[in-house]
Amino acid sequence: MESRRTDLALEARELYQEQTLREPPGVDWKEEEQDGIHMTEVHIRTPEGAQEMGKPQGRYITFQLGENWEREDHTIAAASSLLARQVRRLLPSQPESVLIVGLGNRHLTADALGPLCTEKIIVTRHLKDTMPDVFRSFARVSAIAPGVLGLTGVETGEVVLGLCEKIRPDAIIAIDSLVSRKLSRLCRTIQLSDTGITPGGGIAPGRFPLDEQTLHTPVLALGIPTVVEARTLAADLCPNAPPEEELPPTSLIVTPKDIDALMVKSAKILGYAIDMALHTHLSVEDIESLLS
Repeated sequence: MESRRTDLALEARELYQEQTLREPPGVDWKEEEQDGIHMTEVHIRTPEGAQEMGKPQGRYITFQLGENWEREDHTIAAASSLLARQVRRLLPSQPESVLIVGLGNRHLTADALGPLCTEKIIVTRHLKDTMPDVFRSFARVSAIAPGVLGLTGVETGEVVLGLCEKIRPDAIIAIDSLVSRKLSRLCRTIQLSDTGITPGGGIAPGRFPLDEQTLHTPVLALGIPTVVEARTLAADLCPNAPPEEELPPTSLIVTPKDIDALMVKSAKILGYAIDMALHTHLSVEDIESLLS
């Protein structure tokens, strides 16, 4: 299959359909709408399906928000609640301890989703130890934004593995900025998967993956596409353009002009969803009160 850079399983399926005029083998999918949000689940069941899609086997759930979601407070609450239900569905049953990992570079706006999201997480591991009666109804949650290899000199996966060996979480939720092939999906799409993620894998293949095999702990990956590569965009917008691999190589990427504001609100959706998924008795109002 012709390669166009995308982190979204939904788009990988679309590309396969466009290029072969058939569904990828070993892949199931379904669509539904809840609370005005369109949800698509792609389930890659077989190694053949994983090879054809270029994605690991597992479940990928995509939420598509409306064009003006960032201007509507009720959409943020609805998206957080819907996402929380799906996070609970993919997590191991009743995990006692969960580690949140905010991937990305805090100093690059379009790559700062993970670190920004960790600021919206209600962390309780220390409180469960010091005030167990007060925080009895809360899950044991810890969070880290480990930075990137270029700033720390340490692979993110090595940092997380060392932390896992120390605190032994029952599950990990990793948050990262993603790449899309369509401008219309930037900061309007959320992807949740149970396959883990490879930090920086699109830039430097062969990096240390964050998944159950390497960390010996179930890993959920949660992300929002914030950029599209220039070559991919040109190939997508111009039907008569040469195939993407024949276009001149470039390191250019495109991101929305209001990416600063969009990242803050995107981090809020993901952070609130994780909080509601882990601390099941909390509402959006409760979370805002605790974080204020």
